[in-house]
Amino acid sequence: MKLWRVVGFDDSFKGKLAYLVGCVTCRDYVEGFLIDRIEVDGFDVSERIVSLIKSSRFHKQIRCILLSGITFAGFNIADLEYIYESLNIPIVVVMDKYPSFERIERALKNLDNPDFRIELIRKAGDVKKVSDTFVQAYACDLEFVERILDLTVKRGKIPEPLRIAHLVASALIHGESKRR
Repeated sequence: MKLWRVVGFDDSFKGKLAYLVGCVTCRDYVEGFLIDRIEVDGFDVSERIVSLIKSSRFHKQIRCILLSGITFAGFNIADLEYIYESLNIPIVVVMDKYPSFERIERALKNLDNPDFRIELIRKAGDVKKVSDTFVQAYACDLEFVERILDLTVKRGKIPEPLRIAHLVASALIHGESKRR
């Protein structure tokens, strides 16, 4: 995987303001950032991810998309199928704990189009444990996921592109970066 670029997306939001930040890395070197606003509890995160990557100078070099969970800005849920079909880049959803799908589904009942949102979560696939990290792998196998995690996790269990994207997103919203 020499010279592969990986982009990790995370978000931060407060009230109606939400930022989506992508951090592009090559191994442990930060190469750049992709930033856009997204709707809180909206339906635009997938389109924004695709648009940010397609318009980026890194587009042809990105070999994996890392997502910090499947929900952004509340319950703006990433459509992994749409993202993959638009970009043809494998996706790894990373979570530090196993999600409570029952609680998520109960919360979604209070929003517009809950059945569509639940379907997006189901289409993302099963959650698997790799080392100490929970993942959903889309268009890649667990061996690929293990290699990506080996390349991108430096300390703890969160890949650096996701950790750095989180720091930048939280600084945009809160004026300073906050820990994961």
